[in-house]
Amino acid sequence: MIKPSIVVISSSLALMGGATDVRAQAPTTPLFVVDILAFRSRVDAVTTRMDVYVSVPYELLQFSEFNGTMVGDYSVTTTFRDTTGRKLFDSTYKRSVVEDDYAVTRGKTGKADNVVKRYELRPGTYRVEFVVRDAFGHRDHSVTRKVVVPSLALESADLSSVMLASDIEQKSDRFTIVPYIGDVIWSNELTLFAFVEIYLRSVPRRCAVAWNITATDGRTLAQGMGEPFNADKRTMQAFVPLIVPQRLIPGSYSLRLRLHEASANDIVDTSTVLAERSRPYIVPRSMTGSVLSDVSRAIKQLIYVADQNDIDLIQGGATEAERLTRFEDYWKRHDPTPASVRNEALEEYYSRIEQANRRFKSYTEGWLTDMGRTYIVFGEPTNIEKFTAQNGVSLVVRWTYPNNTTFTFEDNTGFGDYRLRSAFPVTAKYVYRR
Repeated sequence: MIKPSIVVISSSLALMGGATDVRAQAPTTPLFVVDILAFRSRVDAVTTRMDVYVSVPYELLQFSEFNGTMVGDYSVTTTFRDTTGRKLFDSTYKRSVVEDDYAVTRGKTGKADNVVKRYELRPGTYRVEFVVRDAFGHRDHSVTRKVVVPSLALESADLSSVMLASDIEQKSDRFTIVPYIGDVIWSNELTLFAFVEIYLRSVPRRCAVAWNITATDGRTLAQGMGEPFNADKRTMQAFVPLIVPQRLIPGSYSLRLRLHEASANDIVDTSTVLAERSRPYIVPRSMTGSVLSDVSRAIKQLIYVADQNDIDLIQGGATEAERLTRFEDYWKRHDPTPASVRNEALEEYYSRIEQANRRFKSYTEGWLTDMGRTYIVFGEPTNIEKFTAQNGVSLVVRWTYPNNTTFTFEDNTGFGDYRLRSAFPVTAKYVYRR
């Protein structure tokens, strides 16, 4: 992998396809991701080349075992329509995915199957419909995108769409790029590159590429400038690493690349923009939305999994954004599959809290009751017994877990207020078990 301040090349890039890492904005609902990028056509001056990337997470598919391996089959149908909804054309392709590890097919490593198809389209506005059909699961998943196809044939200087790349490798005089598909940047620790093609009518000239990430109110949150370079061909390719020094809070931002003129002594004229392109840059909430709807409450509910020092540290954040960051950092440290899009430990823990609130609510919220606490820490009991106490009045419930661990609850009020008869184990905490 290379990490240049900027690299400009005139030869073509090889796009690395197949299964690569992709993240979805909603971790518990894996949907396929689409990227549609515009490049100058090599066919004629009338159309624009549109590269359409479709990334299908393994979790979206049902795999079947075949000769000791896991096989998934699916197809993608792409339909182009005009602004009135009239179908212009469609295409369908089929894919087979083979994996040895079942856990990988269920999202352990965040793998996805990536495919790029190219279309020549006239400039204009289109509606593009994508349908992924899972052969073994007998399910359809659909996404619709509005696409504006620009004209890239007439300007004196122009840029292609901005492609994000997660890896770029140099082999002799060729570069291989691994595209990062979609606008959702699932981790601030990712090293991403922005790639564009540069189109110039007048050459040679000296140029530089600048980039920035801005908030909706116009504030610049991160920016960079590549080294000036000699543009000696009318079509060139450039990529620059996106160094984001601060952690961006969840939200929608804009990534913009600008092409500037540079003087012979490498002074970049940022007041004049030869060409520019932008794309969304979305930082998602990395945790379940319902959990983060009330951060303070979610932090309090850590008492059955975290040590008091961890809770104090999280609560000690000066702002809600800082407390949220510390909360997310805690769960990242306890993620059983850090390479995957999901944090199964967090999902299971807060799912248990939700279930406890539904099933064990009494004079207080279900997660604060004795039954709720036991359920959250130990999970569903293997056996449940219900009977009347010897006094003939109180109701007793006994939960049994593996290794003959038992908990006995008694309700002597008649209103479902079951109290644990014995002390709860002092050191018992929730632990995720696969």
